Order: sequence, then structure tokens, then C-alpha cells
Amino acid sequence: MAKAQEFLYAVVGAGDFAVEKARSLTERKNTTQAYEDLVGRGRTLSAKIKRSAPTKQAIEQTRTARSQAKAAATSATKAVRANARAARSAATKSAKAS
Repeated sequence: MAKAQEFLYAVVGAGDFAVEKARSLTERKNTTQAYEDLVGRGRTLSAKIKRSAPTKQAIEQTRTARSQAKAAATSATKAVRANARAARSAATKSAKAS
């Protein structure tokens, strides 16, 4: 419970910090600079995440899973078609025998 409470305090503190910074940015120049700084931070963080090993591993696992799902769907489709052909063939043979 203490960790959850700490996390909540961190979120509240971050919100308070953001409000404080927004209030201190009274000039348009400062606001523009702050925005550009945030964009730069976002790009940097995004690039770090893309290059990280866990992200690359997750992407590879997703590709593998997608490939396996596609193969399973193809196999199921082929099986259904084969069963339909066999049923038609059996029905035709049965009708001819009658």
C-alpha cells in the first residue's frame, strides 16, 4: 500500500510542478521555448524506447505471433475447403449409387 501511495504522491507532485511551470511562463517567448523543449524531450525519449532491447524483442515476438496466426488461418481455410470437397464428393457418390 505504501508504494501505491508514493506513486499517487508522485503524480500529484508532477501535476503541481506542471501548474507551477505554466504559471511562471508568462511571456510568449518562454512558452514557445518550453514547448520546443518538451518536443525535444519527447523525441529523445521516443528514440530511446525504439532502440531499447525490450521494445525490439516485443516487436519480434509480435511479428512471430502474426506469422503463426496467419499460417493457422491458412491451414484452417485449406482444411475447410478439403472437407467441403470431400463432403461434395461423398454426396455425389451416394446420389449415383441410389
